[in-house]
Amino acid sequence: MATPRLDHLTANGTDGINRRIFLADGTGLSVKGTPGVTQFEEVYLAEGLDAPDSEAWELEDDIELWLTSGDEPDRGRLFYDVPVSAVRALIEEHGGEGAEQDPIG
Repeated sequence: MATPRLDHLTANGTDGINRRIFLADGTGLSVKGTPGVTQFEEVYLAEGLDAPDSEAWELEDDIELWLTSGDEPDRGRLFYDVPVSAVRALIEEHGGEGAEQDPIG
């Protein structure tokens, strides 16, 4: 399954910010990493998207989300050091990337 946005963000990095990837099933995630990464330093899963129960997703930080969410609690999940291959597998499990994506740049 093609993942052009993930491929672009993996090759070119995210310019130090979290970049969203909308999935075909209406869920979404964001990634943060430098050019040519093999793992993203941060992966945020929006509400409704669950991480697989695997070693790739073991570094979860719910405290950071609580500290930065303000008055409205953030219902997503934040993970560190997630392999690109694990993110790709999650995207594929949800039908691939959505047709509409935010512009990069």
